[in-house]
Formats: sequence, C-alpha cells, structure tokens
Amino acid sequence: MDIKYLKGVGEKRAEAFGKIGIKSLEDFLNFIPRTYLTRSIVRGIPGFTGENVLVTGEVIDIRYPRKSHQPLEVSLYDKSGTVNIPIFGKSEFRSKQFRLNDKFLFWIKIDNDAYSSRYKISYRDHIKLNDQDIFEKDFLKFRYIPVYELSGVLKKTWIRPLLLSKIVFNAFSTIFKSNPELIEETIPPIYLTENGLISRKEAVLRINFPAELSDIETARRRLSFETLFYLELILALRKKSVQSERKGISFDKDIKSLTEKFKSILPYELTNSQRKVINEIYLDMKSSHCMNRLLQGDVGSGKTIVSVFSMLIAHENGYQSAFMCPTELLAEQHYKTISEFVQPLGIRVSLLVGGQKKKLREEILQDIRTGKSAIIVGTHALIQENVEFQNLGFVIIDEQHKFGVMQRAKLKEKGFNPDVLVMTATPIPRTLAMIHYGDLDVSVIDELPKNRIPVKTALRFENDKEKIFSFVKEEIKKGRQVYIIYPLIEDSEKLDLKSAEENYKYLKDNVFKELKIGMIHGRMFWYEKDEVMEDFKNRKLDILVSTTVIEVGIDIPNATVMIIEEAQRFGLSQLHQLRGRVGRGSEQSYCILIGKNPDETSLKRLNILCETNDGFKIAEADMEIRGPGEFFGIRQSGILNFPCTDLSKDEDLLVKAKNIAFKIIEDDIQLRKPANSIIRENFLKNYKDSVYLMEVA
Repeated sequence: MDIKYLKGVGEKRAEAFGKIGIKSLEDFLNFIPRTYLTRSIVRGIPGFTGENVLVTGEVIDIRYPRKSHQPLEVSLYDKSGTVNIPIFGKSEFRSKQFRLNDKFLFWIKIDNDAYSSRYKISYRDHIKLNDQDIFEKDFLKFRYIPVYELSGVLKKTWIRPLLLSKIVFNAFSTIFKSNPELIEETIPPIYLTENGLISRKEAVLRINFPAELSDIETARRRLSFETLFYLELILALRKKSVQSERKGISFDKDIKSLTEKFKSILPYELTNSQRKVINEIYLDMKSSHCMNRLLQGDVGSGKTIVSVFSMLIAHENGYQSAFMCPTELLAEQHYKTISEFVQPLGIRVSLLVGGQKKKLREEILQDIRTGKSAIIVGTHALIQENVEFQNLGFVIIDEQHKFGVMQRAKLKEKGFNPDVLVMTATPIPRTLAMIHYGDLDVSVIDELPKNRIPVKTALRFENDKEKIFSFVKEEIKKGRQVYIIYPLIEDSEKLDLKSAEENYKYLKDNVFKELKIGMIHGRMFWYEKDEVMEDFKNRKLDILVSTTVIEVGIDIPNATVMIIEEAQRFGLSQLHQLRGRVGRGSEQSYCILIGKNPDETSLKRLNILCETNDGFKIAEADMEIRGPGEFFGIRQSGILNFPCTDLSKDEDLLVKAKNIAFKIIEDDIQLRKPANSIIRENFLKNYKDSVYLMEVA
C-alpha cells in the first residue's frame, strides 16, 4: 500500500515522509516514540502538576480575547468537570478551529500558578475527534499516547504532534488488521527465550501502545537487543573477513635479548598494566593472523612505551614500522620521544610531514625505500603515492578516530598485510568500544605510573578572574609555566566565545605585561607551531595561549597550570585530554575550568571533572549526558544512531548480543544452517551493504 492513501497523509505528506525514510507501511514499524503522554479526566488534572497531559471533551464555551495579546479561551467539558484552556495566537484563525459541541483531544501542560494556589494550564496541541473515526474508537482506549519526533520536513506539511500520532496509529492499525505478515521475526526463538525477550510483534505493539509504563522498557530492550545483535553480527563478519583475507606476518624471533636491552634503556619500571598489554600485543604479533588491536590508555598511562616495544619486535624480525599521527605537532613530539628510546640501540627513526624542504624529503624517502629507516613517524604524508617502504610489517595509528577509513587502509596497503595497532588517549566507555571498535581486539592500560601526582581541578567563574591571575603569577614566580586555552582562534560574530587572538593581546598588554607570553593555534604553519612549542619547552615563555591544538601529546613537565576558558563549551573527554597536558612533572599541578553562565547540565558535567581524574569514569559520564554520537564530536555517527538503545543501560544486552553473534559467525560464517535461517533472511533484506562480508569470510 502506498502511504499516500493512508488517512491523513496524501501526496505531499507522503513525499515528506519519504525524505525521512518512511516510504511504505512497513517503515512505520521502525518509527519509535520519543515520549508518551498520559490521558486524564478533567478532575484528575491537578495531580499532573509539572507534567504534560491529554484530556478529551466537548467544547461548551469559547471566550474571544478583547485585546490582541490576550488568549482565546476554550472551555472543555467531560463528565468529571470543565477545564478552561487558554490558546495564544491569531484569534481569527483560532476561532475557525473550534465550534460549540465539537469533541477534541487537547495536549496541555499543568504548572503551579505563581500568583495563586491554583494550577496554570499551557496549551501545546489539539486534534478534533469524530465518532465515526477509528482513531477515537480504538486509539483513545489507550492511557498512554505516543508522541513521535516531528522533523522540519513534516512540519512544512502542517503536521503537528498529535496529528502525527494519529497518522502513525492509522498505519499500525492497517498493518495489524490487514498486513500482519509485515511484522517478521528477526531473532531465532531460542535466543529470545534464553535472554527473557519478547517477540518482535509484541515489542512493536508494546512500545507504540503500552498498556502499562513497564511495557515500554520491556519492548525497548527487545528492540535494542535486535539492533545490537545485527551490529555485532556485522562486526563479527568484518573481523572474520580480515582474518581470512590474507595470512599475516608471524614475528616469531626470540625476543629475550631485546627485552633485556629495552629494560636497560627505560628510565623507569613498566607498570603491571603495561606489561600485560605488551604481552597481549606480542602474542598477537607472534601468531600468523593479522593483528588488528585497539590500545586504550588514559592520559599519561604510557602508551608510547608500549608502542616502542612493539616496533622493536618488528625491527628484530626484519620489518619496518610506520607511526601515523593526526597532526604535525604530535608527529614531531612522538618522533623525538621514540628517537630518545631507540637510538641507543642503533635504530634509525625518520620524520615525514608536509612542508619539509625538497632535499631533506628526498633523503627521508630514500631511507624509507632502502630500509635504512626502521621506524617512520609522520602524518597523512605517509600515505602519499611516492612513499615506498622496503618491508613495512607494523603500523601504528595514533588517535585513530581523527583519521578516515580510507587513510588507514592506504597506510596498511604500503606493506604486505602488516599488523595494525590503533591507539587512543581518549578513554572510551566499554559499551562504545564494543560497538565502535567491535571488530578489533582491545587492550587497556588502566594504571598510571606510581610517581604521578593527581591534578587538582576546580570550577570557577568570570568574577573569579582576578584571583586566578594572581595565582598564575605566584606559580610563575616558583618557576612554573601555564597554559590558557580558548575555544576559538579569532572573534566570531555568530558565537559568543572567547577568542584566542583577541585575549592573547589583552593578556600580553594588560594582565601579564612583565611576563613572556606566546600563542599557538591550528592555522599556524607546522614550523611556526614548532618554534613556539620549542620556546615554551625551553622556558623562554611563561604562558602559552592556545586553542585545543595542544589537546593531545604535548609533553612539558614544567607546565603546572591549565586554565580553560568557556569550559562549558567543551566535551568532558576533551577537557580531560586538555587537563592531561599538566601533571606530567614532579610538582603539584592544577586545572582551572572557567564557566560563563553555565546551565544546570553544564554544571553537572564540569563538576564530574572536578571530582575525578579517572578518564574512563569521565568518558562514561560524558556519553551518558551527551549520547554516543556527540561523544565522538558529531551528532550522528552512522551505526551509533540507535532509536531504542540506551548504552548507559544496555551493557548487559550488548555483551549477550556480541557473544551470540560472534559464536554464530565462528560456527556458521555463511548463516546456512536451518537454525540461522531467520538471521540470514533478515540480514540479506536489511543489511545489503554488508552481505559481501559473508562471501569474503
């Protein structure tokens, strides 16, 4: 059935529905309510103070406004009493909508009246009722009425929330009465029974038309499990296809002598967590399978040391390693750190970034081509066509979420199926890691070096600036250095945010006239950034004004104060990353978050940062508040946009879904067994883009 023939739709609205992905009756089965409204009789309205409620009744009076700013007032009567509903807007337009004795369904909000002991009513929406309409006969039997997300494209066709609810109800009514076969089961009964889940048909019915509030959660969890199960199925196939693609390199040379050499050049002992992760990586590298591993570690946990040891294993077996970073500044930092570790062992490290002089670049490319350079650190310059490795066997991608899929694939193609280690200093909640990196094995460094002093974090406001600047001067007198972070490079007319350039001038000319101040931001050339950072590292600067360009990887042990302006504008994980630039030395360090008119949610977020230095706890809180898409800095993150899944509640479902999906693919890659027929049919129907994975695997 074409949805344009559905009651309340028509051709123009059908076109609008099509733009949001609803082109057939079946598509309404995935249209999930965003909230629910409770129906009430008029007498029961006072019990819903602070809430939205629906009331039905007959119009017994209409009072027209005397002045333009006054509302039209509709008196609605049911058997329990009468309620007066004020409706603002053009009275001549509103007066045509309401007639005496007509029946209506009203959506109103009930609040306490600040000037009396009575309640106050705010109008939200309405819909006219008809005794002959199936909507009134059947839909209004439900106590809880679903309300759906109303997109801009639908609003343009004069659809309001309650009309949308009516249209969706008409669609479901048609499906259940005339086309029940459209509601196909997607999960084999055995897995539903084992996990206490209801059928898909029952879940779809309950989430849209719950008899009790508990029905909503029961249905949501069933539909969430379905989403997570098929996602994990794709990830299991993806992982299997990578393993089956080509045989990996077996780095099987004995490394006892290498381990002793490595220990001798380390300035400190490895933590237990680092040892555990190194062992996991070594076992992977030793096997003939191609390693695809994610290494997570909080700020300052020592991921670089782990990566160095991994590259030494590759070198001991006669292979080159490539270390790709998202920025030139970070590449330079890693180049210096890695060089300090491996040069005593006679291992050559090269740096390849954009903007290098032609002669130097040619020398570096030649060293890479001939194998003279064993470790090559660089940016996306590493994947350019003229970069040829002699024998690339190990690839490290740092802060990998800042690279595209194609960039990562191109680097891997430079070698013969090299092992891949993906690193991130952004702690990722367990549930997100299982989804976003579900096709990778995961290693976690969850222990900081023993001598690390926790950074003290405080939330302050605009009127605290004088005290903050006095504190900065005291720290600098002690020989310390300070970061001051702003969210923008230059003034913006659209956003009322602090500007790095403007404030740099103000601080330099007015607040810290006697001190040496520098500035760094993303629009500077790499050599300009390097020069400023070198000055800061060599203590030629007391204060560094910056944007978030210094978020990752910059290591200045003498910097003890981090001030972040407009802190409410940053995500918690990003603030934690910024905070990680201090506390890297032996002195007590401080992070001062300056908020400008933060709302209640912002205060809650910022106080979490003040309460803990644990990046994983912060990441969990950040995801819970902002959602999984926002966690990665984008509103919609492809597979992370789930209408029924709440990752803060559904970790148990995710673990179950993953275990079942991976076991099925291990046992039946093509999903050919009779027990998996339901899964195969649904997979072929709804996940066409991933079907090729079954063939590859």
